[in-house]
This record gives sequence, structure tokens and C-alpha cells, in this order.
Amino acid sequence: MNISKFLEPTYEDNNGRFWTVDELLELVKDWEDPNPDPIITKFDDVFVVQDELLDYGAKIRFVDKFIRDTPHKEIVFGSSPATGYAQISLPAVTNKYDKKTVLFMAKRRPENYHDYQLRGMALGAEYKWVNMGMLSVTQSRARKYVEENPEERIQFPIGLEDPTVIASIIKVARKHIDPTKISEIWSVASSGTLARGLALAFPKLPMNIVSVGHTMSEREIGRANYYRSEYKFDKPVKEAELNALPFQSAITYDAKAWRFVKEFGKKDCLFWNVGY
Repeated sequence: MNISKFLEPTYEDNNGRFWTVDELLELVKDWEDPNPDPIITKFDDVFVVQDELLDYGAKIRFVDKFIRDTPHKEIVFGSSPATGYAQISLPAVTNKYDKKTVLFMAKRRPENYHDYQLRGMALGAEYKWVNMGMLSVTQSRARKYVEENPEERIQFPIGLEDPTVIASIIKVARKHIDPTKISEIWSVASSGTLARGLALAFPKLPMNIVSVGHTMSEREIGRANYYRSEYKFDKPVKEAELNALPFQSAITYDAKAWRFVKEFGKKDCLFWNVGY
């Protein structure tokens, strides 16, 4: 038995399977990120991956392979809050591959639609509004919808987590980031998909996350140092914190991490800004 495999960093997927980094990268060997290269800028002592400059945010990089290759025509997601960026990223990519995004979300009055929801609609996402739309309910409705026509529909789990997504994060990160020039990595985290991918990409670098969503599980946190934002998930940062940012950032998401990066981050750390 080759025990070295079990000493390497591994990723546990939603089905309980463990993957080595080499096994993950094998999934994306025929794929390259079709989007513009990430722009990495140094602000004071912090390197920032400025994916707010990328139309529709960083997620479009990492779901591209999955959406391109799945035979299903409908990508179904039931885990997005009103302030979630997936409702922008998913239709941006499904449009490119002549597929469709279907979102199950808590019902709102039209006058209360979030800007992200309006953007998702403009991109052609189909919204299925759910009364009493707690996360468990919207996820259940999405699952039942997929079960009605499994040949045409597939459901993305919470965090858009899939082995190909983790593999895409690793591949993109290793292509554009020189680990010898950075001291550690920071990321905001709701379900922590990006952070787990980055931790696998650079196993010798410390990983830090600022949690902004639900209480994260041990699997979601992984080996990262854990910090918790004091803001509720759907609440934006205060104006003073927003004005302190030297780049644009999502006010209910990435922007919540910057205070922690500046206070606790080491010189030459790297922060991945997902969108704005």
C-alpha cells in the first residue's frame, strides 16, 4: 500500500470521497480559464487578487469547467441568499454554453429585489420564488425540481462546491500566484469553497478565513485559521470601513474581511477579492 497518498493534502467532497491534489488536477487537465488573467495589485503590504475587475466576479472562473462539460441543460441552485454573487456568476456562464440557470430563492416583493437579483434577471436567470424561503426549504425545492427531470437538470450544492470547482481554483491559483513571494493567504468565507481550494493549491502557506455566513463546519474550515465577522450576512459594512478599502469590494461579503487582513495579516500576505 502506498501510504504517501494519505500523507498528502486531500479534499473531502460532499459524498465523503477524498481526493489528492493530483487527482483533482487530472479533472481539469483539458481546461484552461477562458477569462482574463487575474490582476494582482499590492496595496501597502497586502497583495490583492482584484477579481472585482472581472465581469461577474471570480466565481465565473471556477464554475466554467463544470458548466461547460455537464450534459445537463439546466443548472439549478437553491443555496443563494439575496446578496449572493452566484445568481450573477451562474447565468453569465450558462449563457456562454447555451444553458440555463434556475434559482430557488426566498420570495420578495419586486420593489425589494436586491441589485444582484436584478442583475441575475437581466442575465436571463429564472427565479422560482419560495414562500417561507429558509435555506433548507429553497434547497429542498431545488432538489425536487431536479428529480422531476434529472436528464436535463443538475443541482449545484451550497458554495457551488464540486471537485471540478476545487480543481479549477487550484489550477488558476498555481498559474498566477508565486507562493515564494507571499507570506500567507486570506479569503472571506461563507461555505469556504474558495478557501479550501487555495489551501490545497499552496499547502505550505498559512490560510486564513473570515466567516460571514452560517456557522462553518470543521470540514468547511479545513486547516484555515478562523475569524468571524461581527456583521450579519446580509448587512453591509459601515461606511468608514468601506471608505478604508483601497479597491472596490462587495459590501456584504469581501469587504467584511479587510479589517481582519489589515489587523492580523502578515507583511506580503495575499487576499482574494471575489467581486463587488
